[in-house]
Amino acid sequence: MQRLARAFRLTAITGLVVGAVAGFAPWSGAWPQLSLMAVMRGAMIGWAAGLVLSLPAAWLWRTRLGRERRMGKRWVRLLGYGASLLALAPAALWVAVAVPGGSGRKALLGGRRAEDRRPNLILISIDALRRDHLGAYGSRAGLTPNLDAFAREATRYDAAYVNSPWTLTSFASMLTSLPPSELGLKTSAIESEQWYFQSAVWPQEPPMLAERLRKDGYATAAEITNPFLQAGRGCGQGFESFRNENVAARFGAECAKADVVTRSTLAWWRLNRRAPFFLWVHYLDPHTPYDAPTTPASLRAQYPREWGTRREDWYENMQYAEEGTKARYQEFCRRMYAEEVRYADAWLGKLLSRMRADGLYEDSVIVITADHGEELFDHGGFEHGHMMYSELLSVPLLVKWPRGTEADRVVGQTVGLTDLTPTFLELGQVRDRTGVKGRPLPRRNGGPGEEVYAEGLLVGEEQTALVTDSYKVIYHPFADSQAKAWEVYDLRQDPKEQRNLAATNAAAELRARLRRLSDEATALAAAWEKAEAAKGPRYRLSEEDIRRLKALGYMGK
Repeated sequence: MQRLARAFRLTAITGLVVGAVAGFAPWSGAWPQLSLMAVMRGAMIGWAAGLVLSLPAAWLWRTRLGRERRMGKRWVRLLGYGASLLALAPAALWVAVAVPGGSGRKALLGGRRAEDRRPNLILISIDALRRDHLGAYGSRAGLTPNLDAFAREATRYDAAYVNSPWTLTSFASMLTSLPPSELGLKTSAIESEQWYFQSAVWPQEPPMLAERLRKDGYATAAEITNPFLQAGRGCGQGFESFRNENVAARFGAECAKADVVTRSTLAWWRLNRRAPFFLWVHYLDPHTPYDAPTTPASLRAQYPREWGTRREDWYENMQYAEEGTKARYQEFCRRMYAEEVRYADAWLGKLLSRMRADGLYEDSVIVITADHGEELFDHGGFEHGHMMYSELLSVPLLVKWPRGTEADRVVGQTVGLTDLTPTFLELGQVRDRTGVKGRPLPRRNGGPGEEVYAEGLLVGEEQTALVTDSYKVIYHPFADSQAKAWEVYDLRQDPKEQRNLAATNAAAELRARLRRLSDEATALAAAWEKAEAAKGPRYRLSEEDIRRLKALGYMGK
């Protein structure tokens, strides 16, 4: 009997340890806070295997290891009792398998309640991605084979617009279904740059998408990379695990590339194994500085590489030099940007391929979009955050619905990315949609589109915009004359917005609505500012924040 007890202790504890290590070790370096479920599952299975092996172990002990020695010392006996208790402890986890919602059942089922068959919700965003660089939207450059293949299995939205032309405000609207001014993310001042750097944070109310989903039983995680999207600004609200690779980066790294984001995302779901889950993956590529690791050496060698240290020289050459020099620098930037898009697409392809291999693809909702576009001198400017033209507000939007969902391959009417939150809530069967202003994305082509309102420039004098199926109107509320206050474009005849119709009576009703929305937003911003004035700056940039933001082209380049 002692031999059997000793063999039981040995094999049970060994299986417990081996199983726990197997569950923890492979991915703990990336996501240690999510290791518990995998550790429990491994420990339970390892312990059960140890029990099975205890009888042959007892036989081996008897036949191969000689006579049993009597334990005479008290401390040895106490050690044996302690080992027995440790060997028996995992039995409690197996008992919990019989309890609905118990830890044992969750571990073995990967965290999903047996009756919960809701789809996983996956949002993949690609920073500064221009729609016209995707083959699915007409590009012939061959930069995005993986996005194009995904688009063939998804619904492609041909007129999707964000509510702000830069990251912090765009995502806040996307993940709440509200415009920036209703979230305290717009100032009443003429210019916003310093206010956004020092004061802008996501509000605690209304709840973010992740908070609503988590409350309704979804596991929530974010794997992102952008120095603006920090937990200190409120961007981590509702996420059980929120990892910003820029904050996690070490050794002076300016920003994490797509390869890091993909590997960390793969580590997360291999370890997590809980479902249903909401996962937000954000790639910083192809944001400036355009410097993809796979850029051909022949292209990179054409000009001195001064992106991170002397960006002001580049701006001078791209915008104010003589025409020949300016044209060369502008074309170089376009080609470097294209290589960034190609690089991001390659790593996104690896992510999608692994989703398929792991059985996550078919029954998940997968949305791929951008937080804004990028201006490459279309209207004389560069980068983003400073204008309201379509190269900044119009973004790719591809939605792969769960298996069995009926939807058209192309939807042409205008939609706003504020519709993402109600879409995810509908698919996640979340009933509480209090305060949500958008509506689920249409799945059928045709019918009237929405009016999409945009506001909140990062750089330069404030502008607002209103987009419909037919017209785009841009309002400059601080213009010094009525003639400079308006831009009006007929998107049906002039999709690249080159012919301003403000001198005509075109879109008069749309102008009136935009002016009313702008005035209401400014008044709301002033009310927010008054309420916050006594609190002082709501966010302070660290020296590391400043360094990384400068490297990305913000704060004086």
